[in-house]
Amino acid sequence: TRQSERKMPKYYCDYCDIFLTHDSPSVRKSHNDGIKHKIAVEQYYSHFEYHNTQHIIDAKVREFETRSGVGYYAAPMMYPNYPPPSGAPPAYPNFPPPSSPSRQ
Repeated sequence: TRQSERKMPKYYCDYCDIFLTHDSPSVRKSHNDGIKHKIAVEQYYSHFEYHNTQHIIDAKVREFETRSGVGYYAAPMMYPNYPPPSGAPPAYPNFPPPSSPSRQ
C-alpha cells in the first residue's frame, strides 16, 4: 500500500455530531475539555433527566388519583370545629389538639 492511501482514523463524537481530524488521546482530551463538548453532553443527559422525572411525577399522580378516587388533593380537616391556633405546631392524627385535655 502506498503511504497516501493510508488515512489516519477519525474519531466521531456522538454528543457534538462531528468527526475529529485525528484519533489520538491528546486530540480527544482537548475536544472533551472544550466548552462546546461539555454543553452538548449536558444537553444530552438533561433530556433524559427531564423525561425520567416527568414519568415518575405522572406515575405518582396516577397512583394517588386511583387510591383516593379524586382528581385533586384536598387536605382533610383534622378538627373541623376548632380554628387552627396561631403559632401552634401542626395537628397529628390520633392526637388531641394542644388545647384539649389528654385522653386516658
